[in-house]
Amino acid sequence: MMGVADKQESFFYNVNLEHFVSSDHPFRRIRHLIDTEEIRKLCRPLYSEEGRPSIPPEQLFLCILGGYLQGVCSERALVRELQCNMALRWFVGLGLDQDAWDHSTFSQNRRRRFNESGILENLFDKTVGLAIKKGLVSQHSSVDGSLVKANASQKSFVAIEVFMKPEEYKKRIRCLDEDEGNPTIDFKGEKRSNKTHVSTTDEDAKLASKGKGTSIVGYTVNGLMENRHRILLGISVESFAGPKSETEGAVSLVDDFHQKHKFRLKTLGADKGYFAEEFLKKIKRRRMKPHVSAKTTGKEEIHHKVRRMVTTLGYQLSQRARKKIEELWGEAKCWHGFREFKRRGLTNVRDEAFLMGWLLNLKRLSLLIPQET
Repeated sequence: MMGVADKQESFFYNVNLEHFVSSDHPFRRIRHLIDTEEIRKLCRPLYSEEGRPSIPPEQLFLCILGGYLQGVCSERALVRELQCNMALRWFVGLGLDQDAWDHSTFSQNRRRRFNESGILENLFDKTVGLAIKKGLVSQHSSVDGSLVKANASQKSFVAIEVFMKPEEYKKRIRCLDEDEGNPTIDFKGEKRSNKTHVSTTDEDAKLASKGKGTSIVGYTVNGLMENRHRILLGISVESFAGPKSETEGAVSLVDDFHQKHKFRLKTLGADKGYFAEEFLKKIKRRRMKPHVSAKTTGKEEIHHKVRRMVTTLGYQLSQRARKKIEELWGEAKCWHGFREFKRRGLTNVRDEAFLMGWLLNLKRLSLLIPQET
């Protein structure tokens, strides 16, 4: 017999949020790795001892992290998700009888407290420290850079010699087109470069391209990865400056990791873009073997040394493992909204990158460190 829906609503519900989160849910897998007391400790200097109690800062960070885990990066969409997603409520620690916050809560707290606080960098470093403590970090690493689109348009670029304030520029382009939201600006055939033009939306964003592809407005994101378990050891964002933004960014990541964690890396794998004399010499001076994909060009002694390593087993293993970092970039861009930064300015997008690194490491550690029952 065909059943019918029961339209009679219950007067009382006996509900526990635990029932909405399965044992294999991503929220449950990573939640035990997040120390909320540590987040409160980091945030305590940012709050006054007087006034009304604020929204707990650990809930704000958990909500943003949970949103990125689900690919929900818009603050308005995140609030809607928090209102109806029971698993997210459980992850954040928000009860069924508590209302979701206004979307401006996130932007106001960033502007007043969290910008330039270094909290997200600290949380990312905590995951790296935990991986080292658990013996999950080997001495073999890889580095790679990726272009991430900035939250700025090609239309926002104006010549530096006639640079005007953003308000003046917007007023000028609105006079050219009736559509105020997205005016028509024809810049085809116009010669533009980062030396002659600047974005009025995000001054740190640059015209960037790899190879012969169409240029985008973006940033260079560099990552340092441990080869065995695919754990990010460092992540940084640089204003695009050609190959230099990748090679110099990679050296900075290695130095930062050695300084912060007192753990020495022995090898560094990379693609052909890093087969540059200056970069190879810097890696050798840090007592690391540059397992960089070799080119036929390059006649310096350091180039010959790298080519002689091509037949060794260690070099071949490094070259096979270094491709895993490209999988991390693909995972972040396809599933967690990392194709385009949501914030503007180098300092702000670096915070967004640390949030992404924190998320990716938590996902890896959740598979390597089982939850204690």
